Amino acid sequence: MRNLSLVVAALLLLGDRPRGTTSRLLPRPLPHPRGGSTAVAKNEKKRRRRDADVEIVGFWTAEGPNPLQVAANHTARGLGRVGGKIRRDAAGLGENAGREWTKLASGTRRFVAAGLPRPPRLRLPFLPRRGSAQCRKLDDVCRTFSSVIRSGGEVDTARLLRACRAHVVLMKTGGSSLRLVARDYEGNVKKAERAYRASRKESGCASLASLLESERERGAHRGSELGERSGAMGLLWIRRSLQFQSELYASLARGEVRPRDAAREAYDRHLSPYHGWALRRVFPASLSAMPEREAFLAKFAGVEADELDDERVRTVAKKLRSLVATWDPLLGAWRGEYERLGLEDTRRV
Repeated sequence: MRNLSLVVAALLLLGDRPRGTTSRLLPRPLPHPRGGSTAVAKNEKKRRRRDADVEIVGFWTAEGPNPLQVAANHTARGLGRVGGKIRRDAAGLGENAGREWTKLASGTRRFVAAGLPRPPRLRLPFLPRRGSAQCRKLDDVCRTFSSVIRSGGEVDTARLLRACRAHVVLMKTGGSSLRLVARDYEGNVKKAERAYRASRKESGCASLASLLESERERGAHRGSELGERSGAMGLLWIRRSLQFQSELYASLARGEVRPRDAAREAYDRHLSPYHGWALRRVFPASLSAMPEREAFLAKFAGVEADELDDERVRTVAKKLRSLVATWDPLLGAWRGEYERLGLEDTRRV
C-alpha cells in the first residue's frame, strides 16, 4: 500500500504542471549511442513545431493555439518549400539545357567543318530512263520560234518577243560561258518589250515592220542612228545575238570544231564589228571558258555529263539543227526590214 501511495502522489504532481513542461522528478531517458533517444528527438521536433506555430500565430485560445491559424501556417510553409524546390529544379533544368545546347552546337560546327560527302547517285532499275523529254527548254525555244513568221511572211512582234523570252531561259542553262551574252541579250529583250507595250497602245504594231515604222514616224531615231532606248535598238542587238548563236549551235550540232573555237569565229563575224575596244576584250575572255561539246550538250539535254549517251547526243544535235533551220528565214526577213527602212545602225558600242 505504501508503494502504491507513492506512485499516485507522483502522478498527481505531474498532472498539476503547466503544458509544455517536463517533470524533473522522473529521470531522463538514457542517451542513444548515436546522439540521443529516438523518442526524445521526435518530442523535441514536435515541441519546436508547436512553439513556432505559437510564435507566428501570436495568441492562444482557451484550448491552445488557434487550429485554423496553425493549418494556414502549415500550408504557407509547405507551399514555400514546394516553391523553393520548383525554383531549384527550374534552375537545374536551364543549366542542363544550356549545356546540351552547347554540345549540340559544337558537334554541328565540327560536322559542317569536316565537309558533307556527296551521296551516291541512286539508280532504280524499275524507273524509266530520262530521255528527250528533258530537253524541255530547248523544245520550248524551237516551238515558239517556229510560229513567229506568219503565213504572209510578216514577223509577228508578240510571238517574236515571247520566243526571245523562252530563249533567255535556255541561254542561262549554258553555264558561265554564256552568262555575259545572256545578260546582254535579256537587257535588249526587256527594252524591246517596253517599246512594244508603248506602241501597241497607240497603233497596235502587230508586226515587226509596223513597230519599226511607228518609231521612225515618231522621230525616235536620227536617220540610221537609232535611239538608245528605242525598240528598234533592242531588236537590232537581239538579231545580232541570234546570228552569233545560230552559227555556234550549228557547229555544236556538227561536232567538228571545239565549242570555244566555234564561239570565237561566230563572235568575230557577227558581234565584233559592232563592239568597241572594251567589249572586244571582255566578250572573248568569257567565251574562252566555254566547256567541251559533251558538257554543253548535256546542259541542253537537262542531264548530268555522266548521263549523256549517244542517243541523247543525237537528239540534242537534231533539235539544234531544227532551231538553226527555223532561225535562218526569220533572221533574213528581220534584216530585210531594217535595210528597207534604213535602220541598220552600224556604230560601235
